Amino acid sequence: MMFRIALCLLSVLMCTEVAMGQSAPAEKTGVLLVHYGTRNDASRKATIDALDSMAMARFADCEVVEAYAAGSVIKSLGKRGIKKLTIGEGLDKLIADGCQNAVVQTTMLLDGVMNDIVKNEVNARKSKFKKIVVARPLLYSVDDCRNMLDQIAAHINAKSDEQVVIVGHGSDSPANAIYSQLDCLAKFEGRPNWHVGTIESFPTLDNVMAQLAKDSRKNVVVVPLLFIAGNHNEEDIKGVWGEALRKAGYRVRHISEGLGEMPEIQQLILNNINQLLNSTK
Repeated sequence: MMFRIALCLLSVLMCTEVAMGQSAPAEKTGVLLVHYGTRNDASRKATIDALDSMAMARFADCEVVEAYAAGSVIKSLGKRGIKKLTIGEGLDKLIADGCQNAVVQTTMLLDGVMNDIVKNEVNARKSKFKKIVVARPLLYSVDDCRNMLDQIAAHINAKSDEQVVIVGHGSDSPANAIYSQLDCLAKFEGRPNWHVGTIESFPTLDNVMAQLAKDSRKNVVVVPLLFIAGNHNEEDIKGVWGEALRKAGYRVRHISEGLGEMPEIQQLILNNINQLLNSTK
């Protein structure tokens, strides 16, 4: 009898040691990259596709999925046989692929309507993940704005005889105040000849022209504050804004690349994903 008890105890101990020696399977983590989207093939290749590829290479141990926020763009591309997932479909793919943890990184600039859509889709599926983290938009805090100005400065290499005009899209949401914050921050922190305006909101073209007139420099470098510098850059910034500046006697140098083509901004986004991934561990 005692022999049987001893044998049973030995068996239990051996099983315990084997179980302890076996590590639990690693949790799978997903990255959802959310873009507004574009119908322009060349712009998509230079910005969205490029960033997606960089993310897949850098975070090879994660499931990286792309999604578009603009339903109209998804529908238009679909007619051409180009399939793009919605935000909800992208999250569902991560769930179906067995991701327990997830990071959602957008290329949106403002905490506006599109970012609300992202958060709503995530909240509807939050219980499906052990942990899911949504990145803030690229321009959210004062430090974000300061960093963005520094990255733009590094990219455009403005000369001492140039004024700088940064032009964003603009929004009718409270998030539009970020553009005024960028303008004030530039001026308060050593860039008095930098001015920020918007295509569709405030500050306006007239506001920027009034600021430019206070400085004697007649050379202006114009920078699109857009992730994808597509039609808005060609028609509005190079077109309407460029024409107004030249008519007022300024010599204009246009930056053709959108933020999504700038290596500095690409690395900023990738580094942000990396920090969020570390927070899920």
